[in-house]
Amino acid sequence: MEKMVICSSCGAEFDAEQVRCPYCGTGYAPAEEKEYIGQLDDIRVELESHKEDGTKRVKHGLGRVLIVAVVVVAVIIALIIGGLTLSKKGERDKANRNKEEFLNKQGITLQSEEEVGK
Repeated sequence: MEKMVICSSCGAEFDAEQVRCPYCGTGYAPAEEKEYIGQLDDIRVELESHKEDGTKRVKHGLGRVLIVAVVVVAVIIALIIGGLTLSKKGERDKANRNKEEFLNKQGITLQSEEEVGK
């Protein structure tokens, strides 16, 4: 059985589940509060779903940043190793040239690897 209430403004009788008096539009506080609490609950559920989406997006973004950071570090390390290798090769080449010049001044000629292989 439906609970009926009397409107405080116009005196009409209406169902207590209704938020407003169907005759004059005056709000019925208990029904308004119930409706408001239901709306707040809907908002809470929606916000929680956005929070989960946001968390997923942040994790995905951090994963991408981590991958990019690892690639950048790997490239930097490769460049450093390559630079050191070239530097050492340059030093060896310079030392060999200095050695050849010194030996040439002494009148000693070295055979190249190509000449030795023939």
